[in-house]
Amino acid sequence: MIPSVVATWYPTILQVVLEERIETDGIPGKLYSPQGAEGLLLLGHGGAQSKDSDRFAALSRFYAEGTGLAVVCIDAVDHGERGPVVTGGPLPGEWHSNSIGPMVRDWVETAEALSWIGPPIAYVGFSMGAIFGVPTVGSLASIKAAVFVVGGIPAGGGIQDPPLRPLLLNAASKLVHTQVLMVNKTQDEIFPVVGVHELFDAIPGPNKRLMFWEGKHDDWPTEAIDYTVAFINSHVGRRAPSGSVD
Repeated sequence: MIPSVVATWYPTILQVVLEERIETDGIPGKLYSPQGAEGLLLLGHGGAQSKDSDRFAALSRFYAEGTGLAVVCIDAVDHGERGPVVTGGPLPGEWHSNSIGPMVRDWVETAEALSWIGPPIAYVGFSMGAIFGVPTVGSLASIKAAVFVVGGIPAGGGIQDPPLRPLLLNAASKLVHTQVLMVNKTQDEIFPVVGVHELFDAIPGPNKRLMFWEGKHDDWPTEAIDYTVAFINSHVGRRAPSGSVD
């Protein structure tokens, strides 16, 4: 998760972006469509947040404007319109590992329903969205660039889920078709540095990068988020958005 300061991270020249609520087979989402978008960016929100949280609504628009891709953010299991809302504190045992399968299916169904725009070619996930993002990216061969922000093997934040570690490591071992960027914090109280390196090391091949900024889990500098946009644009064959200046 990131602070609401994200709302200030808009490009100087804004695109026209159509924002609309969508629903696919009972999966509620928000779609942000820049003019001329020809591909999808899937955005995974953080725990206790939703597609409608101010920070993730702002992030969704930010990525749509910055990449020219149509951005879709769906409510995760037990979040947003799919409550009960997870509000923090200890989660039910093995909640994350039990939710991985449904979340991967939800993302695949949503991408298929939006295939008229184009294929999913990028994924960005924050915290819980990074946990679910690793297996999701492994299931979608069209994704060219994946960014996992404050992700890794969790060891705090009330997460008591022994099956999660082997599930994540196995999913990471299948990320052979995409460029991966992990962005993390040195004092993350949920994803310690050792768990970050463990997940990173499980990703095969040379197409991976790991970056750290000083600070805690929710402490995000503008520079880190800006870099994720540059990373996506450099790996998806991005066409400059209409009306923008590069």
